[in-house]
Amino acid sequence: MHALRIFGAGCLGRIAALGLAGFSSFSYAWQSAPVVAGGTVTGHVICGDTQRPARFAKVILFGVPAEITPPPKPGVKGGVVVYYKKAIDALNMIDAQTDLEGGFALHGVAPGDYYAFASVSGYVRPSQMVLAAYEAGSDLHYPISGIPAVHVVSERSAQVDLTVERGAAIAGKVMWDDGSPAARLMVTVIAAKGKKEVPIEFSMLSGADGMEQMSFSDDRGHFRISGLAHGDYFVRGDLTTKSRTDMKGGANGFNGRSDSPLVVFAPAAFHQADAKAITVHRAEERDDVEMTINLKGLYAVSGRVSSSEDHHGINEATVRIEDAQDKEFFRSTNVDANGDFTVTFVPPGSYSLVVQYAGDTEPANEKPSDPTKMNSETVLRSYEDGKQAVVVTDSDVTGRSLELVPTKTVKKNLFSDE
Repeated sequence: MHALRIFGAGCLGRIAALGLAGFSSFSYAWQSAPVVAGGTVTGHVICGDTQRPARFAKVILFGVPAEITPPPKPGVKGGVVVYYKKAIDALNMIDAQTDLEGGFALHGVAPGDYYAFASVSGYVRPSQMVLAAYEAGSDLHYPISGIPAVHVVSERSAQVDLTVERGAAIAGKVMWDDGSPAARLMVTVIAAKGKKEVPIEFSMLSGADGMEQMSFSDDRGHFRISGLAHGDYFVRGDLTTKSRTDMKGGANGFNGRSDSPLVVFAPAAFHQADAKAITVHRAEERDDVEMTINLKGLYAVSGRVSSSEDHHGINEATVRIEDAQDKEFFRSTNVDANGDFTVTFVPPGSYSLVVQYAGDTEPANEKPSDPTKMNSETVLRSYEDGKQAVVVTDSDVTGRSLELVPTKTVKKNLFSDE
């Protein structure tokens, strides 16, 4: 069985999957952890625009990090895994809901310093508050200006009252170039100014944002994203264009594949540099945003991946088109059983055609003994990566041939460095 691989821009994977999955796993960890005597934090959450209680709002106590984990150096084996593990292992966080009066009481809170956040639909989200402060120069080692903090002492009570401010909203419509609505696009917004990325310690705050940080276009192409802080934003849409999942004999026979999504920026761009920023102010509602997917200027790049030894087609590989100028732009696909590939929806430009994770594989003979694990493949031979230049002008590019050299030792897992 092929491993499940979805080549996405990753908003859903980078933010929602990481944050929401993280919340779920940490909830389990909290329940399993030994009880430690702690303090109590009480307070109320009020909506700033109505002065009414925020009912069933999420309250988050987020431990002030003792240190900020520096990003891993490029090329360090296992660096990303170590980076995430170090940051998450040191995390202290509690989340709970308010009652009908907007009140909350958190007991058994471990002693220490915490940022206090409230997450309410339509109001400025915690992750945006941290990002705005970070962009403004705040040192995240210490209490952040404008974000309430509370010091917790064992067997003592502390109080913190929170006010949430109504956020802005961006709404509009996604269309194909013939004017028909484009449904099922995952629409997100990206800050148009500032280049900082919030340290990994704060990535869990994205889970508090829930699904409000994105929107899916409906059958009429409409979308709406709320809870935005004042600022300039690019509107981005991701559309899955080629995917397939099979299940034969239950989960052990699960097989899933997908090309990278078609990415478009409002009003009608395939590169973020060509997008038009949208400015929103506090509590402003913008409902006039239009995003058009112009298919007329897109082409395909096709070819074959084979072995340099006997020229047979390699049945497992990922093929990527990487833009020479825009490092964030790429399109990707998988080879078929014969080593053939077609990368679709490529705009004119100069690219690198890159082949990775290549190998000759066959289905594993035995099903895994653990019923929670999916069936796997046996790697018969693995190959070094391949790369060549390709230029797309005003037509499809066909007949590209990439012959790969076998690795000195066979990789048991094509997607690891081992």
